[in-house]
Amino acid sequence: MSPFTRGNESNRTQEHPGRDTITLHHEHATRMDITTLYKCLWLRSLVFNGEQQCTEPDLDGRELEPNTVLVWASVDGHPVGTLRILDDGDRIVIGRVVVDADHRGLHIAQRMMTLALELARADGREITLHAQSYLENWYGAFGFVVTGPHFTEAGIDHVPMTLTR
Repeated sequence: MSPFTRGNESNRTQEHPGRDTITLHHEHATRMDITTLYKCLWLRSLVFNGEQQCTEPDLDGRELEPNTVLVWASVDGHPVGTLRILDDGDRIVIGRVVVDADHRGLHIAQRMMTLALELARADGREITLHAQSYLENWYGAFGFVVTGPHFTEAGIDHVPMTLTR
C-alpha cells in the first residue's frame, strides 16, 4: 500500500502561544467520521459558496472516490481548515484549500499543504493544482510553477500549476 493511501495514523499537534491547539489530520474521505466529514464540507461551502460566491457547487462527488484523502486542521475537535487530495490516475491533484475566517493568519493552510505534499510526494506521481490566481506566489513558495494560461473556474480566475521539486 502506498503512503498516499495510508490511513490517519499520524496526527500532528502544534501549540500556538495565546491561541488554541491546532491538530492536523488526514484520512480517506469514505472512511472519515461522518460528523467530521460534514463539518469539513460545510466549511468549504461557507468559504467557496458564501465568501467567494463561486458560480458552481463545491460538492462534485469526488469525496466519494475510494482514494480521495482529506487533510484537515482542527481546534478542540472542530475543523478550522481543510483541503483534498485526488487520485487522477497519472497524477495527484490537490485542491479545495480553505481556512475558517476566524483562524486565518496562523499558517494553517501552509501546515495542511505541507502534510498534503508529504503524502502526495510519497506516491511518486506528478502533483498538480488549479490555483486561484491571487495565490500563485503562495503556491510558488512550495515549488509549484505555472503550466498554462489563466482560466475561469467557478467564476474565479485560476491558473494551472505543477510541482517542480
